[in-house]
Amino acid sequence: MSQGRAVSTARKEARPAVIREHDIRSTDIHPNVFYVCQRLHEDGHTALLVGGAVRDLLLGRSPKDFDLATSARPETVKQLFRNARVIGRRFKLAQLRFPSMSMEVATFRGEPRTRRQGIIQRDNRYGTSEEDARRRDFTMNALTFDPLTLTLYDYVGGLEDLRARRIRTIKPPEQSFREDPVRMMRAVRFKVRLDFRIDPACEAAIVELAPLLGEITRHRLAEEMQRFLTRGNAEAMYAEFDRLGLLRPLLHLEPHAWLFAREALEQPLERLRPYLRRMDAWVAAGRETIAPTVALLGMLVTLAREGLPAYLRGETSRAAEDFGRVQRPRLAQMLSEWGLLNGQVAPAQAILDAVRALGAQAEHRLADREWAAGLTGVREAVLLRAVLMDTLELPDAAVEPTLAWLPRLPDLPILDHPRPLHRGSLPRRPEHGAGPRRRGRSRRGGARERPASAD
Repeated sequence: MSQGRAVSTARKEARPAVIREHDIRSTDIHPNVFYVCQRLHEDGHTALLVGGAVRDLLLGRSPKDFDLATSARPETVKQLFRNARVIGRRFKLAQLRFPSMSMEVATFRGEPRTRRQGIIQRDNRYGTSEEDARRRDFTMNALTFDPLTLTLYDYVGGLEDLRARRIRTIKPPEQSFREDPVRMMRAVRFKVRLDFRIDPACEAAIVELAPLLGEITRHRLAEEMQRFLTRGNAEAMYAEFDRLGLLRPLLHLEPHAWLFAREALEQPLERLRPYLRRMDAWVAAGRETIAPTVALLGMLVTLAREGLPAYLRGETSRAAEDFGRVQRPRLAQMLSEWGLLNGQVAPAQAILDAVRALGAQAEHRLADREWAAGLTGVREAVLLRAVLMDTLELPDAAVEPTLAWLPRLPDLPILDHPRPLHRGSLPRRPEHGAGPRRRGRSRRGGARERPASAD
């Protein structure tokens, strides 16, 4: 056996509810999951399917990804699988890349020990399968499943809550939300996405603790905002944020009042509704994938004073000129403070400039391939114009023809563009590239993929 195989613990695990009669079928699980679990089991480790995949399988939904938790350390997983790499800064885990999917394999995590005013500061302690389940956010996400024995384990009453379609925190709501205020946003996401109800005690705690979102880094909140905009239920999601008092700390408009319209500062949801509806209609129609960063720029333009839309329309009005001369130079710092990562700020500005450059003659200019190829962010600009038709006052005749040029326009590589890998039907065998490490030259390359979000 490999050294460091089992994770030591000072206390014995509690006995979970062991459930062998459930609705999960082996055919619903990707063969690569069985392969990875079997390899870990043969090496003497426990390996369980965890998180959103178990929840979705019990609900009869198709999981978008499969995450595993194991007693093996990340370095051990890397030794067992040649397609594995260790990732993560706060908490290291192994990522296994297959031709049509990626899988994250994390070591069982223990309760965090370092906190500041109730908020978790360090969360990098290994633990047991019970501790790993109990440290999660909601009971329905703490269910674990052994694919090899088709056994479901429930430490916290998650199956009962799942069947009752109830969102309930594992710890007392106030403690749970203080540890990680982003859990309040996740509760709303699950309510809207799954059509569940939030436990009354949890909902009361959200209303009381909503201002705690102001203590979360803007980068993390911007990442959450981006995700919510591109799932097809943005209007319902943001309406719930507004009802529970989460919208204002999430948008963080007041520190940048020079850019945002007075109506946006007073009633942000009403200002956003037309844009959110267009985003939802765009997703429902199955149209071209919009990078989350582009969707976030659309929100920014929708909430902005008239100077920014006028500038993007290419007008020569006083408002447009004032924006270009006074406010445009301040935009980079504002985008960084609002939550965009450093590597996203310059591309975001380039996209806005490309929208302006396209102007009223967008289709004619796109026909000039040399001109279009030399314009940074032109593809993203075409998509941004399409979802901002109302704000930019563009008719369908000025937008729809430009969308036909999308297949010929290059992506802006720095953004979260590569499209999600197409999985199709489940293969009968584990895919090539998953076996033990061998000496010699390894294969490189392959399709880029969008990192999977936590669920």
